[in-house]
Amino acid sequence: MKVVNRINTADANSQYINNVISSLSETRPAGLTVIQYISDAASAESFSKPATVGMENMNTVLAADKHEVYEILKAQAAGATAVVFGTVEDAKVYIKYSHVLIIDGSLTVEFNGSIPEFDNDKIYLTDIADNDALDAKIYKKFLADNHIDEYSFESHTIEKLIREANCIIPSDLIFHHSFSYNFSFRFNIWMSNLMAIVNLNGEIVKADGICVHGEMNRGIPESCKDTVLCIKYIDSKIAKRFDDDVSEVLQYFNKVFTANLKNHIDKGNISRESLVEEMKSVGIENIYYSALNKGDAKKLVLAYCFPPFNDTSGNVMAKRIFEAGDIVDVISNDMSRIRNKDNKLLNIMSHLLDSQIVLTGPQAFSSWTSIEEYMQGVSNKYKLYENKYDEVYSRVMFPHSHFAAFEIKKENPDIKWIAEFSDPLYTDVSSNLRFAPIEDDDYIQMLKEYTGEEYSHLIDDNSFNVCEVIPFLYADELIFTNQYQLDYMIERFDEKIKALVSSKAVISQHPTLPGEMYDIVKSFYKVNQDEINVAYFGNFYDTRGFRQIELVAKQLYEAKINNFKIHVFTNLNKKTMRFFRQSEFKEYIEMNQYAPYFEFLNLTNLMDVLLIFDAETVGIKPYNPYVPSKLSDYRGSTSKIWAFTEKNSVLDLTEEDNLYTVQQHDYYKYGEAFAQISKDIGKPVYNPANIKCLN
Repeated sequence: MKVVNRINTADANSQYINNVISSLSETRPAGLTVIQYISDAASAESFSKPATVGMENMNTVLAADKHEVYEILKAQAAGATAVVFGTVEDAKVYIKYSHVLIIDGSLTVEFNGSIPEFDNDKIYLTDIADNDALDAKIYKKFLADNHIDEYSFESHTIEKLIREANCIIPSDLIFHHSFSYNFSFRFNIWMSNLMAIVNLNGEIVKADGICVHGEMNRGIPESCKDTVLCIKYIDSKIAKRFDDDVSEVLQYFNKVFTANLKNHIDKGNISRESLVEEMKSVGIENIYYSALNKGDAKKLVLAYCFPPFNDTSGNVMAKRIFEAGDIVDVISNDMSRIRNKDNKLLNIMSHLLDSQIVLTGPQAFSSWTSIEEYMQGVSNKYKLYENKYDEVYSRVMFPHSHFAAFEIKKENPDIKWIAEFSDPLYTDVSSNLRFAPIEDDDYIQMLKEYTGEEYSHLIDDNSFNVCEVIPFLYADELIFTNQYQLDYMIERFDEKIKALVSSKAVISQHPTLPGEMYDIVKSFYKVNQDEINVAYFGNFYDTRGFRQIELVAKQLYEAKINNFKIHVFTNLNKKTMRFFRQSEFKEYIEMNQYAPYFEFLNLTNLMDVLLIFDAETVGIKPYNPYVPSKLSDYRGSTSKIWAFTEKNSVLDLTEEDNLYTVQQHDYYKYGEAFAQISKDIGKPVYNPANIKCLN
C-alpha cells in the first residue's frame, strides 16, 4: 500500500514544514531494533533473545520499570542486548537502526526466512503465530487472502494493520507517539502503529520472514475513565493538521472506543448525560454521539435532503431535531449532484443522532422516479427495525419525505406520524400550480382505494397535490410555520377537511439555535467598525434580487445617509455582477459568495444590521403565507434585524426588541428606520470623511 505524507497539508507552509521535519531526522544504518517491555519477574526469567539467524544489523533493548524485573534482566542479558530501567519511551534513546519493533514480555520474535533490507520509507507487517485472539485471526486472514498493495488508505484497512503488534516502523516515525502510563501497553502499541502510518511517506509491505509468537493482552480499557482518556488522546490528534482521509481514520477509532463507553451506559454504570459531561470536562471536542446513542432512537426522521448536504430544508429539519431533544434515526438521500456538502452541519444535532442511513437514489426535486426509489429505500430500511420506532417525522420540501412516511403509516397505523410543511406545495410563490406527474397508474389506483369513496376524488396524478392531501388525511400532527400558511393551504378544500386539518395543526416557526453555535466557525471577514455594517444573506430569486439591495442603498443615500456598507452574501452569477458593476451605488455595496452555514451564523454577530425581505405576494395571493426562514437564524444573533415587509404579513405583525420593520413600498421611511437603528447601536448615519466627489 502506498501512503503519501498526510500531515501539514492545510496551509501554504506545508512543504517547508515537512522539509524541516526531514532535516531534523537522524540517519541510522539499515537494520532492526526490537524494544521489549517486560513488566513482571516471570516474564523476565523466561526471557530469550530473538532467533537472529542471518540478522547482523539488529539489537534488542529491554525496558523494565520495576527494580526486581530490571535486576533479573541485567543478570540474564548479554551481547547486543541493552537493559534500560524505565519505559518504552526511555528505551527509544537506544535505537541503533533504521526500523523498530515494539513488543511486550509475552511475545517472542523469530526470523525464519529472507530478511528485508529495511528501506527508510517502508513500514513492514510481520506474520503472527500462536495467537488465538479474534483480532489476530482477522489480521492473519487479511494478510493471507489479500495483497496489501491493492488497498487504499481507509478506516477498515488501517484498523486491520494496527490491531496486533505487527508493524516494524521506521525509527523516525516511532516518535510521533509517546508511550504513556495513562494507557495500557496495547493502546500504546495501537497508537504507535497508527501515528506511524498516518505520517508515512512511502509504502506498507509484508515482511514474510519475520513472525511474532504469543498472545498479547487485548488492550481495550475496562474502566470508563480509562476509555475516556484514550478517546481524549485520539481527539487531540484529530485537531492536528491532517487531511480528510486521516481525520476519517482517526474518527473511526474515536467511534470504536466510544462504542465501548456505550456498554457502560447500558449496564447502568453511568448515565449518558454524566458521561457526556465528563468527556467535555477533559476537553474532548469530537464526541462520537452516534456511538453513545446506538439503538436508543424511538423516532424516525425522513428528510430526503439532510446534512451534511447544505440546503435550507435539511438545515431546518436538523434544527427541529435539536429543538425536540429526542434521539433519532434519519433516512436521507445522497444529494451530491445538486447540493454542496458541509460536514460541519451535523454539529447542529449530532448529539441526538443514533443512525443516519443515506440512500443513493437519483437526486431530483420532484421526479417520480426519485420519489419512488426513496419510498422503496425507506421501506426496506424501516422493515429491518420496524419494532424500534414509536414515531415518524417527515418534512417537505422535498416531496419525497411525505410519500415515504405515508408508506410507513399505511403499514403501521398505530405509529405516530408528524408531517411538516415549510411552504405551500400545490402552488408556488407566484400562485402558479406546481405539477409533477405520478408516473404509476397502479399507485394512483391504490391511493384512490385506500382513501375510499369519501376522499378518492382528491387524488390525481399530480405529486404536489397528493403530497398535501395524504398528510392532511392521515398524519397525526401537522406542522405549519404560521396561521396564514395553514389557511392558504386548506382554502381549496371543503369544510370537513378544513376542520380535520385544523384539529391536527400546530403553528411553529423555524427553531433558533443557541448562541454558542454561532461560534463553531470563526469568520475572518473584515468590516470597518466605524461604518454601520449591514448584511444580506440568501440566494437571489426572480422575486428577490440585487435590485432590492440597490434600492435600500439608494434610499439611504437620498436620505443624506452615507456611513453604511451593505455586505451581500449570495449566489453570485454573471447577471448579478453585471447589475452590481452598473449600479450608481456600488460603493456602498460589497458582493460576496454565499457563506457556509456556520460561518454565516458567525458573520451575523460581526454585523450591525441584518436585512430580511418578505416574499412579494400582493396581487398574487389573498395574504402572505410565508415567513422567511432566515428570521430564525437572525433571532439568535446579537445584531439588529431590519425587515422589509408586506402590510399585515406575519413578519410585519411581529414585535420583538431587536426587530425593526418598514413596509417595502414605504421608501420614504427607509431613512427614518435606519436612523433609529443607528441611534440604538450608537453609530452616526453621516460621516464627512465619506463625502465623494462625483464627476
